[in-house]
Amino acid sequence: MWYLFILNIVFLQPIHILSLNETCWPTANNLTCVLNDLLYGYNKQLRPNHSGDPLQVQVYLMIITLGPIVELDMSFTMNLFFRQVWTDERLTLPNKISNVAVSTKLLSAIWKPDTYFLNSHSGYLHTTPTLNHLLRILENGRLLYSSRLTIKAYCSMFLRRYPLDVQTCSLILSSYAYGTRDVIYDWKVDEHNGVELERLKLSQFDLFSYKISKREIRLTDRNHSVLQLDLRMRRSVGFYVLQGYIPAGLLVILSWISFWIDSEATADRVYIGITSILSLTTLALDIRSHIPAVPYITAIDSFFIICYLFLLASLLQYTAVHRHLEYGHAINHTGGMDGLCKSSKQQNMPIKSRSANLIVVRSSRRRKRRSLKHARRSTFTVVAQGLHFLRRKAPLHKLDRLARIGFPVLFVLCNCIYWYIFIFYTSD
Repeated sequence: MWYLFILNIVFLQPIHILSLNETCWPTANNLTCVLNDLLYGYNKQLRPNHSGDPLQVQVYLMIITLGPIVELDMSFTMNLFFRQVWTDERLTLPNKISNVAVSTKLLSAIWKPDTYFLNSHSGYLHTTPTLNHLLRILENGRLLYSSRLTIKAYCSMFLRRYPLDVQTCSLILSSYAYGTRDVIYDWKVDEHNGVELERLKLSQFDLFSYKISKREIRLTDRNHSVLQLDLRMRRSVGFYVLQGYIPAGLLVILSWISFWIDSEATADRVYIGITSILSLTTLALDIRSHIPAVPYITAIDSFFIICYLFLLASLLQYTAVHRHLEYGHAINHTGGMDGLCKSSKQQNMPIKSRSANLIVVRSSRRRKRRSLKHARRSTFTVVAQGLHFLRRKAPLHKLDRLARIGFPVLFVLCNCIYWYIFIFYTSD
């Protein structure tokens, strides 16, 4: 009898269906209940307002580091905070709750933009010590997703003025699957205009300006909204001055030492010229190894070509001097043969005449000896004799005298023209 009464009470009582909030209230706090309620029936496969106007996604970049910038593969690397803001009315919080940071596990349960970088080689999300990203729910269903990324992107470089060049490296982003009918990107309008640079210091470049823009491009069968950040950087020329320009100029100056060497010292002068050319070739190859094999002449190549021409000109100058000296020696040799013929004729003179000549020669030698003894007493005469001795031991050609002045003047003039063209005249 009692069993029937108990069963009657149990089965005849109305069944009360608990809502999601009422289910989680006894075991969780208010925020968890709200989030569970928001995600109840949420379809992450559909974008917010999928049947209405395109979704507006605002982008904000905070660049922490920039570099290295590599010319060989024309790429640059940057470390940045990448932030996206969009509105999803399905995740609107109650009025009393706003600006809530939630667990990133919620990202796998909601819709988020499929943003990618068009010109990136590679990239990764930082995971030290944990995943460096966050999700924050703002007022009226606005969502903020921030992540710390390192991106290696392609940078199209024009190296005709290298290393006196100015380069523009761009970072381009868009949606991978959604066209302009579904998602439109825009820069977040604030005091930084969507981009904040955190005191960037580069080793080889100086970042002096940046530019943001937005446009549409045609990909496959639809238009895509694209944001672009252009970073304008001027190369620091100090390294190349110390490692390229100054050594090349010193090699040219070193080749001018041959103009002060004896004109008949063929081995010494040729050795200086050949050594200078080989050293300049090694220096040019080392500088050229830092840039790709471009099909045009760069600015530093032009300077090396000027140095090569001066080194080659110094060798050609000595070649002309050497040929002129050989021609002079040939004339002297002919004159010597004539002198031998005259001496043979003098041997047939009578003995008396020859003895008289000997007496005259001896008397002249005595007078010369007396004059030399008198000259030694004067310091000026001693210096004059030393200079005469040096001139006799190291004969100087007229072309060497001209080269001592002409080569430095012409080299300075070429440098003035070179630096004027590549610094003041050629525009960026």
